[in-house]
Amino acid sequence: MRWSVVRLIAFREARDQLRDRRTMFLILGLPLLMYPLFIGVGILFVTMLKDKKLVVGVVGVEHLPKATIDPTPAIGGPAGVHSRMKTFPPLLVEDQFREPDGKEPTDAAQGGVLVYKSIPKEDESLLTSRQLDALVVIEPDLMAKLERGERPVIRILGRDGEENSKLAVRRITDVLRKWSGEVKSARFARAGLPPDFDSPIDLRDPQSTKSSEKRVADEMRDVLVKVIPLLLVMWVLTGAIYPAIDMTAGEKERGTMETLLISPAERTEIVAGKFLAVTFLGFGTAVWNIMLMVGAVAIAQVALKSSLLSLGGLAACLLASLPMAMLFAAGCLTLGVFARSTKEGNYYMVPMFFVVLPLAYWSMAPGMELDARMSWVPITNALLLQQRLMAVRPDPFPWRHVPAVVASMTLLISLGLFGAIRQFQREAVLFREAEQGGRKKWSLFGRR
Repeated sequence: MRWSVVRLIAFREARDQLRDRRTMFLILGLPLLMYPLFIGVGILFVTMLKDKKLVVGVVGVEHLPKATIDPTPAIGGPAGVHSRMKTFPPLLVEDQFREPDGKEPTDAAQGGVLVYKSIPKEDESLLTSRQLDALVVIEPDLMAKLERGERPVIRILGRDGEENSKLAVRRITDVLRKWSGEVKSARFARAGLPPDFDSPIDLRDPQSTKSSEKRVADEMRDVLVKVIPLLLVMWVLTGAIYPAIDMTAGEKERGTMETLLISPAERTEIVAGKFLAVTFLGFGTAVWNIMLMVGAVAIAQVALKSSLLSLGGLAACLLASLPMAMLFAAGCLTLGVFARSTKEGNYYMVPMFFVVLPLAYWSMAPGMELDARMSWVPITNALLLQQRLMAVRPDPFPWRHVPAVVASMTLLISLGLFGAIRQFQREAVLFREAEQGGRKKWSLFGRR
């Protein structure tokens, strides 16, 4: 194989693709538009969720504990506080649901604003007519049972299979559970027991010592570590598919395949040149997307004042993107050479997505790590390697599994290149466009 010929073919193919506006839009323009769109949709979703009004009707509100102003804490000190703890807490204050800290549950993370509405009697038709999103039914003897130490029942009704109702039921259930915890503390105070009597052990998990901002940053980091490799592999696949189709089926349509085949270049050199060109374009897509991701993550880290991802690890994801670009280039060339036209070539690329997507989603499964077994699963191992590179973790990096990742990807890349070379050596495949409906037709699976 003459590398000067391979380099010449690779430069020529890459130059032709870079002159194509459609290819450049897919590689550079589309990511530049999609990332701001994703951010805008996310902000819009949070804003809409925060402003969403969830109407919750309450039947028997007169049977709930009433909100009272107790002056004893101001004049009685600890004794006044203990006296106030013996009073059953109210669920509603000024016609609004309250949480144990006294604030309205309007946080966007909670999912919408609960709007209280008093209902004279239980009527499920208010739910079906969408006048209410949830209905809370209070027993008439609730206070009497609380005084006797019994357990009154509070029922929550909602609409089955409707998102607003599910959200309202989840929100009001959370409020009622917190209120129930306050009622329990009041019972303990009446019995002369401390509020934490039912907690014999003080459990302090790592999350309890973190601020709310830190917990939000940690959750965002866990999501980004899994989502970014998935987005990256899809962009790399997109950046490889269209150039590969144009270099194979596209050349058949334009009639330039024959000119290339009668040149002094060998078939192996032609395949190698096209392979390098497609790899360059797919890898270039990865580089451009990682540059955009580094900028977005850096801005987010400054805004949240917390380390979301390892920026050095995110840049190092390029190392894991290169074998994926090579694998997709080899596979796309092998499939693209079967096609008579670019339209048919697009059909033949569908199996690539059917294979790549399940393997990519597998890497996002909970608890999935790069270990001795997963390091041999192609594509999944590369994504797990990218996740580990980006994660900010104190444990040592699993270098011992990297050789298995390289070996498995190298094997598949070699098989893909072998298939592409075999197809370029078969005249019946290269000149399929000359067949016009004879007895024998070609498909992806051979003659038929």
